[in-house]
Order: sequence, then C-alpha cells, then structure tokens
Amino acid sequence: MSAMKGPLERLHLSESHHQSPFPNSDPARFQSLLDSVASDPSLPSSSSLGADLDPNLDDKDGILSQDFFCTPDYITPENQNTFNGFDCSKENIPCPKSPEKTAVKSKRRRQGHYVISSDPVLSPTLFGNQEVGKDAIGIDDIEIENTTVSEVRKTTNYVSQSAVALRCRVMPPPCFKNPYLKDASQMEIDPFGNQRSKCAAFLPAMKDGNGLSRYRADFHEIEQIGRGNFSHVFKVLNRIDGCLYAVKQSIRQLHQDTERRKALMEVQCLAALGSHANIVGYYTSWFENEKLYIQMELCDHSLCVNSFSRRFTEGEILVSLYQIAKALQFMHERGIAHLDVKPDNIYVKNGIYKLGDFGCATLLDKSLPIEEGDARYMPSEILNEKHDDLAKADIFSLGVAMYELIRGSPLPEEGPQTLNLKKGKLPLLPGHSLQLQNLLKAMLDPNPVCRPSAKELVENLMFHRVLKNAWA
Repeated sequence: MSAMKGPLERLHLSESHHQSPFPNSDPARFQSLLDSVASDPSLPSSSSLGADLDPNLDDKDGILSQDFFCTPDYITPENQNTFNGFDCSKENIPCPKSPEKTAVKSKRRRQGHYVISSDPVLSPTLFGNQEVGKDAIGIDDIEIENTTVSEVRKTTNYVSQSAVALRCRVMPPPCFKNPYLKDASQMEIDPFGNQRSKCAAFLPAMKDGNGLSRYRADFHEIEQIGRGNFSHVFKVLNRIDGCLYAVKQSIRQLHQDTERRKALMEVQCLAALGSHANIVGYYTSWFENEKLYIQMELCDHSLCVNSFSRRFTEGEILVSLYQIAKALQFMHERGIAHLDVKPDNIYVKNGIYKLGDFGCATLLDKSLPIEEGDARYMPSEILNEKHDDLAKADIFSLGVAMYELIRGSPLPEEGPQTLNLKKGKLPLLPGHSLQLQNLLKAMLDPNPVCRPSAKELVENLMFHRVLKNAWA
C-alpha cells in the first residue's frame, strides 16, 4: 500500500488552473514536497508502474461485447420489431442497433501513455470531484477524452448461420390446441410462429438425432411388447422413479406438420379424458428425432385372441363387457368416440380391463376428421360413411369383440360369417345364457338407433347380478 501511495497522491495533483485539493496549504510547500518525492529512489518510477502489463494489449482483447452475440442491451431497443423482420436465409445479417451509451471506461493502458476520461462520474471515490491534469510522474502526455458510442468508428457486424441456428434451437416448441377440450382456446398459442418458420431451414440439422436422447436418458429399454402399422410399443424402466412403463414410439419420422398433428390426436385425446380406472393411463409425450413418444401405463397383456389358447367363460365376458362399457360411457359423456374397439385394444392389469389405443378417436359432433379402425369390427353405416351416431358404432364394435372372445379365434377379414355379423345375424353360442346372447344381438343390430347406449349397458341388471355374485 505504501508503494502505491506516492503515485496516488501525485494523481490527485492538477494543473494550476484547477482547484487544489488542499485550499488552505502553501503552494511552495507542495513544490518542495514534489521535489523530495521525485528524488526518493524507494518509490516506483512511471516505467515500472505498468511493467506487468503487456504494452501491446488492447482493451478489447479478452472482452466479448454484446454486439458479438447480436443481442440488444437490456434497455429497450429503438426498434422493438427488429426480430420480426429477421431473415434466417441470409448469411450476413446486421445486428439490432443498441441504444447509445454515454459512459466509457476510465483508464486504458496503451503503449507510451495513459488515456483518462474527463468525465467526473467515472471514479468519484478515487478522485472526488477533482479533474485530473498533467503531473510529474514521467508521463509525457495525458490525453483527455470525452467520447460516446456515436463518435466511435462504426463497423458493420454480421451473424453467422450457426448463431441463428442456436437461436432457433432454444426457441420453445409451439402450443397446439387440444380439440378434445370443450373450453380450449379458439386460437393456438405460438408467439414464436413467425421466427420458427424462418428458422425452418436449420431444423434438419438440429433434428438429426445426434443430440442427447430423452428416451435413452430417462428409460432403460427392456423388450418390445407390441407392434402395429404405425408404432412400436416397448416395456421400459424409468431410471428416476424405478417403475415400469410402456412407451409407444412412431415407426416412421413425422416430417410434415400435418403428420405431427395427426399423430398428436391420440395424445390430446388421452390428456383430455384424464384418469379413469378402465382406460389405459397416460403420463407424458414428446417429439424426438421427428418421432412421437408416448409414455403410458404398462398393462399385463391384451385380449388378443392369438395369445389365448382357451375361450372366455361367460363370467369373464360379462366382467370385461361391463368394464369396457364403463370406459365408453366415460368417453361418450365427454363427446369422444373411440372407433377402434377390438380385443387387441383391450388390456388387463391386475384383473382390471382397460381400453387403449386412441389413434382413431374423434369427436361425436363430427368436427374432427373421422378415420375408422379395423373394418372387421365396424358397422355397415361407418363403412358406408354414414356418421350420424358414432357412439353407437363403438357399441357395435364392442359386441363383435365379445363374440370373438367367445368363439376363441380371430374373425376372418371377409366372408359370410363377417357379413352376417354386420347384418345383425348372431349364431347360437352353446354354453352361454340366452340373456347374454340377446344382449349381444341387440348390440349388433344393423340399425344404430336400436342398439343400447353405453350407459344403458352399464345399468343392465344382468351385470349387477353377476358382479354381485363375483364380489360375494
């Protein structure tokens, strides 16, 4: 501290036209003090004052300015719509203009001399209110500068495509409207839609799968448990909570926005329905490498007839029919039709039957596109594109599914047996009660008006008698 005391005291001295920091002292006394200090060899000279600094070092070296990153100051820019006119297709893009600054750094070491700003607000604690003038510390010139950003030589800055790609990468994905929610907003929430469309040229490079996989990071894949025309289903272990789940992964990449929206229909339907004991549980979903991943509840097995070596008993038929009817009632009361009810889409977990695979789900008011499921289980009116009562189409499909479980073998794609079912002609079912056969025949009625609703099925007294005996 004593080594620096002399230079600091000398920096407080000013030229004769400035006010002295000691107004009541004798000038001759200070002159003698200066002579004694100058002759003191224990004090550092001006050459040693900056010996530890590189004389070729410029202040801009090692300091990255905001303009380098093309980000405006925290002060609101003059033109707030600059980014809206941003064009990612061009390589050389000027940075947004930042507001002018009125303060510069107080000291800058250059080869041979110092440059010190005359702005008194730069260092009020060091100099007080005194301006700094020339002194006798061996510096020939002390230049006084008072510059602003507007006086500095202006240069044109450019932004590389990699920087633009980074900006696009941190942009959040759009918020899709959920059409299955009655109180959903009529407009999609995507404040970055304009910028996202302009960054589209960079998206292929960012979606090539080279980044960290959320699927691989969060889950340990155990085995494949299902395969359809559009997706695989894997049994996985969550690395965080240690629980088992089923993850459904689309087979092909979804490059187009229309493809992604169509794939999201199942996710949005499950999310809108919420939790129900007889519907396969939904947890979360995400896009990865242009594919849709859906994390769902892991069930024990499905009712696919190919996996059973025996026929269902009447008691098993009634329990499964009742529980899936409850799932359909829950859906229909919320204005949603399944349109793909079949044994392959009925799952079992801990003895509870659950309806799954909502890829064909639509709204009963026909405000969404209608895509029927397996034709073997579809009623004639749906195949003839008559969509007046979609809820009753689910009832028909459930009746055909129960008949298939009773017979113990898959239905043929076509033939007289399949055609008779669509006409409501149910063959006799030996070993089963007439009450059950009449109920199935009513569900397969070719006239949808004559079919019972899901609510009427659930309220049927036959189910209450059977379930009472089962619980007893």
